[in-house]
Amino acid sequence: MTQPKLTNRQARWQELLEKFHFVLEYRVGSSNHVADALIRRADLASLGLVSALSSSAVATSIRDRARELLPKDSAVQGIVHLVEQGKARQFWLEDGLLITKENCLYVPKGGDLRKSLILECHDTLQAGHQGEERTYALVQRAYYWPQMRDDVETYVRTCLICQQDKIDH
Repeated sequence: MTQPKLTNRQARWQELLEKFHFVLEYRVGSSNHVADALIRRADLASLGLVSALSSSAVATSIRDRARELLPKDSAVQGIVHLVEQGKARQFWLEDGLLITKENCLYVPKGGDLRKSLILECHDTLQAGHQGEERTYALVQRAYYWPQMRDDVETYVRTCLICQQDKIDH
């Protein structure tokens, strides 16, 4: 590698790859039919994670936990009361869950549900430790809570793996 200063991750890869003798050969993308489609279409990769979160046993667990925590979240009880009176336009109740007009599940405060959702959209192999913006975009597609962006930013900035692989400028 010709880069003057390697990150820790790059140095580990360099050390591993030095053990092998190989030749890299460039292929034009249009002729490389075996290329990984997810690498070429990163926008579609994130859709897979959102659909996995929203349409599986994980989603059932999330909904059950949200249903359990909603009555305990004092900050949202005023909104729930307005919804029950038919005075709220931004939210509605569906099967004991608070849903936003964008069809996102309101995630109540309490327990570790919010942190678990951020973890699923950031730390998992499918999520791939994306940055703050991409992690936030994934979370906001299906979920909502006040100060969600701040929570995501704090989580990503304190992610140990991201800190280890961060490139110093």
